[in-house]
Amino acid sequence: MNITQKEISYYCGETRLCGVLVHDADGQCPRPGVVLAPNMMGITTSNIGQAIRVAKEGYVVLVADLYGFQPVSAEQASAAMNALKDTDEERKRMKAALQALAADPLTDSLRLGAIGFCYGGHCVLELARSGAPLRATVCIHGTLNTQRPAASGDIKGQILVLNGADDPFVSPEQMAQFSHEMASACAGFQLVNYAGAVHSFTYPQADVPGRMEYNETVSNHAFRTAFNVMDEAFL
Repeated sequence: MNITQKEISYYCGETRLCGVLVHDADGQCPRPGVVLAPNMMGITTSNIGQAIRVAKEGYVVLVADLYGFQPVSAEQASAAMNALKDTDEERKRMKAALQALAADPLTDSLRLGAIGFCYGGHCVLELARSGAPLRATVCIHGTLNTQRPAASGDIKGQILVLNGADDPFVSPEQMAQFSHEMASACAGFQLVNYAGAVHSFTYPQADVPGRMEYNETVSNHAFRTAFNVMDEAFL
């Protein structure tokens, strides 16, 4: 296996974005493509590591650039995220990333999916809600609320949400509303709650007790579950 990565530029309107394409250079192509939406810090070493983990399962992965720049602090990242969240531009930038991935010759454009972490989990759900041609959408410790719920027929593939049951950013009401939304939209979905887990359970540097904490056991199970759903969707 020869996992490689390269920067690729693409546009959303007049905004130039720069994502990172990760794949196994020794594998046969084209193969299924997965857009990876990162957490609010943008494209970091940690997110590239997540993409490598996905690419090792046989996928071409594009780590999406949501901001058009790389935040240098949590404060700058938070401001950028809050300016983008729940806007038309957010969905447009996710669609631009998906289109860039689909256009790459390494990618089987008929077999596309998305996976997102934290803020990126919200982003991939918004992409699915927009009617994007995704066979599988995986939200890992992301928020579930939306300003524009999916209507019947909007969701094109399977939805998997992997949530920390004690995540302070995802209330029981939010989970109930999401489940109702998915059922009303006639979507195939699973919502898995991990007992004792909080936000950012896949992120080894998460160290805010009771709010954001890494949980190796839960993280490994979450990735296995995500890959099982994705593998089935791409058959």
